[in-house]
Amino acid sequence: MVCLETDFLVALMRKNKNALGKLRELVSKGERLSTTPINAAELFRGVYSSGRVEDNLKKVRGLLGRLDLLDFNFAASEIYGRISSELEKEGEPIGEFDALIASIALAHNERVVTRNIKHFGRVEGLEIEEW
Repeated sequence: MVCLETDFLVALMRKNKNALGKLRELVSKGERLSTTPINAAELFRGVYSSGRVEDNLKKVRGLLGRLDLLDFNFAASEIYGRISSELEKEGEPIGEFDALIASIALAHNERVVTRNIKHFGRVEGLEIEEW
């Protein structure tokens, strides 16, 4: 199972060749595709900030409807507290949303497909797949 991060999802909606190729690769391997409520919220924020709300709503709803949405559960809450605190103590915070996304992926034992290696690479134990 693999968790698709916001940068990848946006690239898919924009029909980016690299993202589409990565999607084909994941599907051909039989990967179960998921995302988090945080990623979904980021996509909807982008929709409502755009000049084409109705068109973009259809795209986002269509894409999210094809993915499993991972729960932000008790385990993810504890993981979030740990990683967010550790990164802040190290002077290397990654931002609240990315810390939440990472904690949800860790709680569900999923790797994250992203290009944001700078942030997600700081999270100990998080498996990252760059696209």
